[in-house]
Amino acid sequence: MYYAVDFGTSNSLLTFVPEHGEPVPIPLDGSGPVLRSLLYTPEQHRWYFGTEAITEYGLHGGEGRFFRSIKKFLPEPSYGGTTVFGKTMGISDLVAVFLSELRRRADAFTGKKVDRLVLGRPALYSLDKEQDRLAEDRMRRGGELAGFKEIHFCPEPVAAGLDYSLASKKETVVLIADFGGGTSDFTLLKFHQGGFSDKDILGLSGVFLAGDALDGMLMRDFVAPHFGSRFEYRLPGSSNVLRFPRNLLTKICSPAHVTHLRDKDTWEFLQGIRKFALSAEDQRRLGQLMTLVDHQLGFPLFHEIEKTKIGLTRRPAETFRMAYPGIAIEEPVAKEDFEVSVAPTVAEIMNELMDVFRQSGLTPQDVDQVCLTGGTSQFPLIRARIEAIFGEEKLVDHNIYQSVVGGLALFAKGLT
Repeated sequence: MYYAVDFGTSNSLLTFVPEHGEPVPIPLDGSGPVLRSLLYTPEQHRWYFGTEAITEYGLHGGEGRFFRSIKKFLPEPSYGGTTVFGKTMGISDLVAVFLSELRRRADAFTGKKVDRLVLGRPALYSLDKEQDRLAEDRMRRGGELAGFKEIHFCPEPVAAGLDYSLASKKETVVLIADFGGGTSDFTLLKFHQGGFSDKDILGLSGVFLAGDALDGMLMRDFVAPHFGSRFEYRLPGSSNVLRFPRNLLTKICSPAHVTHLRDKDTWEFLQGIRKFALSAEDQRRLGQLMTLVDHQLGFPLFHEIEKTKIGLTRRPAETFRMAYPGIAIEEPVAKEDFEVSVAPTVAEIMNELMDVFRQSGLTPQDVDQVCLTGGTSQFPLIRARIEAIFGEEKLVDHNIYQSVVGGLALFAKGLT
């Protein structure tokens, strides 16, 4: 018996694969199969997950620690963990907390004690081979800490291809394009009658840019100025004008990193520079950032950013709003300006997509179908670029949110 787990940056799913019989999707959040990849702890040894994490976070007034997009930290060698109620927790520890809860809920549903696991992984956690290996090792360690004794990995776009192959009856060349929250993954596959083998993988590539990165661009170019990203200050006795640190801007523009800013060094730095602001407006805006950090408002901030992004896919303009004691922001955003902002990110994603053709020696004209999966595949600018490359008639939306876990279950079934 296996559990097949699609551990996503934004959402996670689990399917039970029995020794005999068909795979069974497990309801993880109420009656639904999708559990948002969110963790919240208001006090030691007490954790909440998914939508319940959001509810409890609000009920506790933001006290405690809230985590999202933790998958983002897996390939980062410099990430040494974070302090949670006096205890340092590494990334594998955080993964283990989440996987343990998935296993507990699945065991309760199936009445089984399953200790074999098939985990999805991006095509590439990182372009750096050492960092890619580090990420998988950390993920494996998280599974072991969660009590799994046998762990297998399958690239997520390959899993999506396995799921899609059920609908394919003739020999075809298919591009699987999986656009998630944290990664965009691409696999060029050949489908045919008979068993699937590694030789049918014609090209495989991926990049850590997807929905979160688009949110980050909206934050950087339209919202971050309200939190002091253009802050200028001058230290006593110096004539040099200093500006907001670039590394700190990178962190506040990341849904994963913004929740980790409540550390001593960051807080003391913000306190230290605020009093040397060159203007009262700069001082006020940096004060908004200090409120954001002190009250751990990273999740509601990016929730509003995501809502604004979605609104811009439907309307020519949208207004980002955030109101909290110490924070008052209303920032109009034009769709045209947002598309200019995210264009370099979309171009980088598309360049990574084209790498599967550099690997295979094929061209986009050789592709019979393009299978789109993952929530970010519905982002209009990405979709328009794909249509321009392949033609609208080749595009197929397939199990947008569940194709990966379906393919992982098929992979696990092969292991049985």
